[in-house]
Amino acid sequence: MLISRLERLGLGVLTRSCSPELVDQVVGEAGRSEKRRRLLSARFTVYFVLAMCLFPQADYLEVLRLVKTGDKGLRAWSGVNKSSLTRARKRLGWPVMRELFRSVARPLGADSELFRGLRVLALDGMLLAVPDSAGNRDAFGKSGSARSPMGYPQARVVAVAECSSHAVLDAAIGGFKDSERIVSDALDAHVGAGTLLLADRGLWGLARWHRLRDQGTHLLWRIERRKARRVQDVLPDGSYLARIEANKHSKATGTVKAPPALVRVIEYRVDGQADIVRLITSLTDHEKYPADELAVLYARRWEIELVFDEIKTHQRGRPVLRSQTPDGVRQEIYAHLIVHHATRDLLDEAARLHRSTAERTSFTRALHVVRRSVIAPSGFSPLGPQMGPPPGTHRDRPRSVASPKIP
Repeated sequence: MLISRLERLGLGVLTRSCSPELVDQVVGEAGRSEKRRRLLSARFTVYFVLAMCLFPQADYLEVLRLVKTGDKGLRAWSGVNKSSLTRARKRLGWPVMRELFRSVARPLGADSELFRGLRVLALDGMLLAVPDSAGNRDAFGKSGSARSPMGYPQARVVAVAECSSHAVLDAAIGGFKDSERIVSDALDAHVGAGTLLLADRGLWGLARWHRLRDQGTHLLWRIERRKARRVQDVLPDGSYLARIEANKHSKATGTVKAPPALVRVIEYRVDGQADIVRLITSLTDHEKYPADELAVLYARRWEIELVFDEIKTHQRGRPVLRSQTPDGVRQEIYAHLIVHHATRDLLDEAARLHRSTAERTSFTRALHVVRRSVIAPSGFSPLGPQMGPPPGTHRDRPRSVASPKIP
């Protein structure tokens, strides 16, 4: 049958991260399994959306041609066009790609890259331009005023990434006018005991601080100078303990204020700059966590900006996403995150083989390897037995599959 031939299409080394068993499991849990045999099955549509993000410059049918070249045994097909692929994407929906991303995403950094036993994560947001359709304008909004909007609508993506490996661990999507602070409240995966979360002052919120601390997450955040001014104790390393309280003049009049918090404040200047950098942290033990080490560590928050550059500049390959509907935009963004994580997973494995670190290896070269593995005749098929760890064990990597070398 034609459907069986289509489902043989693989995504090269990316099929290792998104095995057919995992895809089928996520599709089933989302209630998107077919009740009847379809030409474009849910599994195939998942792989097609990932390939669409892997080859962003190609149109729908060209994406199919590129992927088909990875398996010379496939014969030509008929009945598949842009409209049928668009309908297949709509049937699949965007929550499937979100849950697939959450199933794939995991920390990749080695234990040797921990900071005094803590996995260092960064929290921040980016904007992605989307097509200027009526639905996207209503769902995401654009810059400028209501009378004179400017540019393309933009989706706001707030993410948590591991600093050492550049792996995105969780992400939430909002609109241009949605606050990064509010969007970030939907992130809870992979933060908790054993992690240290870095964030800039734009994401500060006392209630947010308490919520993350209740999960066991340690925090190292930059903050405005007018915050945490009630000094409780000065520590030998120059940092001090201070009490931070909710803003009494907050616009949220009548709402329950977050309780005060005791934080440790670290202040320093960067060479050549007059401004004082002010950090607050939940790591109050000055002997175990010296202030100078935390100041140096905070600079690693910029690693997430490099992650966003990898996605926006190198992987996306076009200034505007291609989806014309809000659901399609969300589906496409989570697919991009899956492709990025799978590429970073490949880089992490290559770095271990060469006894290097993933952050010092070239993401662009790894992306080229991934794309070549898809169009190569020896590309992996999602129906291949070597690719199939049983459901629930998709994070285990099959030992019999050799990873390509990063040139």
